[in-house]
This record gives sequence, structure tokens and C-alpha cells, in this order.
Amino acid sequence: MVKPIDLWKKKKHRSLAKAVKARLPKSEFNSAAIPRKQITRFSSLGDRTPTLHPTWKSLDTSRLSAACLFERARLQLFMAGVIHPLLTRSKLDFYHVIVADKRWRVSPPSATHKSFDPPRRKVRSAIEKLRSDGYKPIFLAAYEMSGNHSLEEPYVFEPHVHLIVGGAPVEALKAAFQVRLPRGARGRDKPVRVSFIQNSELGNLLGYLTKMKAQDRVEYLGSNGRTNRASNRMRSVEANLWLRCMATLPITHAIQFGGFATSVTALFINAEMATIVRALK
Repeated sequence: MVKPIDLWKKKKHRSLAKAVKARLPKSEFNSAAIPRKQITRFSSLGDRTPTLHPTWKSLDTSRLSAACLFERARLQLFMAGVIHPLLTRSKLDFYHVIVADKRWRVSPPSATHKSFDPPRRKVRSAIEKLRSDGYKPIFLAAYEMSGNHSLEEPYVFEPHVHLIVGGAPVEALKAAFQVRLPRGARGRDKPVRVSFIQNSELGNLLGYLTKMKAQDRVEYLGSNGRTNRASNRMRSVEANLWLRCMATLPITHAIQFGGFATSVTALFINAEMATIVRALK
């Protein structure tokens, strides 16, 4: 029997962090720090605090929002204990697909769970196309929101989606996720990127997809005169708007699974913490 995490001592927390890191090297998992950090989120969200779990034990009662650090940690554990073995043991080739359509952008004060509807529709239509073309894709999709600092345009939030997809070749993926751009933007914007994932890199990518951080993508001119982008932490004002948006998004809508032989979605929604932790052993 696994002792509830709320009752763990430091050594046990370190052991769990080590187990997660072994499978998701880019993960920043730290179960010991989460209760303290969650208190800060409670104070930031005010009227939206019902979207946050107060303790580890509370995770076994329901799924709450993508703003909840306990839910994020549970997702990281699920990815490490359940999804990582499924992907690495598969004989399929997997690809990392990123879709970020400028038409999905929203002003920070207006961002809510509905801002993720366009990328969710895009994923649904692309998976339907792949299936209609005779493929049987296995996929997971992580829906994110970043800030976009452009040199020429106003600051906006940019909903986008990262996917890990297996069971379809790269050309079929590019065709299924294709974004039709206005004539003036063709050749300049790249709303869809598809890249092959080495088996050894699956853990790194799973860790990256569960980061759920308030980050900006900042555009700048390099020394060669070309436009580049870098990631920075959001300023506190925008970060609070980001957090309030994520508090409207259920964790079950921030992540999506499809095509697996077993019902991964049902397991993600219903599995008790003890079951998920045991999967890491």
C-alpha cells in the first residue's frame, strides 16, 4: 500500500522526483514544493479558487483545472508512469506536430477556456482526415497558451497545440494539419511544424508538454538582421491573466489522448494517485 503523498517525508519526495526525472529528463517535478506554491495560486485566483485542489489527497475526488499545480503534478506522474512506457515500447514512428494559427490569437483579458476551441477543432478534423485516409493514428495533444511579443503587432495570447502522433507518415501529417493561409502570409508564416522524434527523446518531449508555464515568445532582431524568437517569463500582470484563463480550462481539456489500445483517457480521469505512483516502480 502506498502512503498518501501528504504524509511523505523528504526522502520519499526526492525518490519520486528521481523516478520522474529518469523518464522525463526535462521535467521540473518536485512534489515537496507543490503545497507551498499552491497557496500562492489560491491567493492569486480569488473567486476561482474552487478550480484548485487544496491537498494531494483531494486529487482522488475529482479532476479540476489546468491552473492547479496538484493536477499538473498528477499529469506529469501519469505521463512518466503510463504514457512513456506505452510510447517507448511501441514499434511506431512518432512525430512532434506543432500548430499555431495566428487567427486563434486573443487579447489577454478576453482569454478563457473557449480560446482553446479552435485548436481542438483543428486536431479533431486532422485526426478524422488521417482515419479517413486509412491510417490509425495514436496521439496525445497538449493545449497551451503563450504570450506573443511582436516587433510590429500588439501583445496577444496565442493558443496552440503540441502533439505526439504515431501511425501516419510525415507527409500525411502535414496534409492533415495543414493551415490555409491568406495569400500575403504564405511563405512568411509557418503555422504547422512536423518533426521526427527519436525514441530516446520521447521522455524529453513529454516533460516539455507538461510544463504548463506562463511564458512569452519574444520577437527580436538578431545581429544578422533576421527576426528571431526567445522564451521569457510573463510579467506579473499578464501571468495573472494567463492563470485566470487556465483556471477556466479543465485539466481534461488541456490534454487529449486518442488511438491507444486501452482507454487511456478513462484511466487519466479516474485513476487514484496510488495507482499512478505505483506505475513508476
